[in-house]
Amino acid sequence: MALIDAFIDHMLRRPRGPFARLMWRDMKSHHDIFRDTLAALQLSADDQLLEIGCGGGTFAGLALESGCHVTAVDHSADMVALTISANEGAVREARLEVLRADAAALPLPPGRFTCATAMNMLFFVDAPPVFSELRRVLAPGGRLVLHTVAPEPPRSAVPPLVAKRMHLHSDTELVALLETAGFGEPRVSRVNGAFQLVTAIRPA
Repeated sequence: MALIDAFIDHMLRRPRGPFARLMWRDMKSHHDIFRDTLAALQLSADDQLLEIGCGGGTFAGLALESGCHVTAVDHSADMVALTISANEGAVREARLEVLRADAAALPLPPGRFTCATAMNMLFFVDAPPVFSELRRVLAPGGRLVLHTVAPEPPRSAVPPLVAKRMHLHSDTELVALLETAGFGEPRVSRVNGAFQLVTAIRPA
């Protein structure tokens, strides 16, 4: 079990080292997740997007195609470096800012972003403080889109030994947590039965 815990920590919870960098350089299995999230965000060139848990930077690159400005955050130094190297042109042009930070203590000013997202990371964090921080940095009317793993069977999205070490939230629980954090209109829809696509707004 210690070996499984070490694998999850090094490869998933806080990716680091050569194997993690190779895996996250372009996570092909997440491309459908990225497409679903982009469709829900409906980005435009006027948007200031915050991505929490940016991994290897593939999603940030896709989001930048809309012309928006992106701030990408990860608590792994290796993932920050990957995101920068994958999007060097956007960094040079100041269209992409990449920060190493804790999702529950963002070094960002209040009300800066028109939209925010987090994909496949909620199950490794304490959700309430992260939701409070996301609300703080969103402007009034700002959009939130989350993509995560559903708790009900079948848990086909992740192997059972990994799922046991994740905090998976029910639809009702996610709605309640977002409402408690001050979000409006929280909604949860299912994607392929195994994932939750969550949307909410910061009230104006």
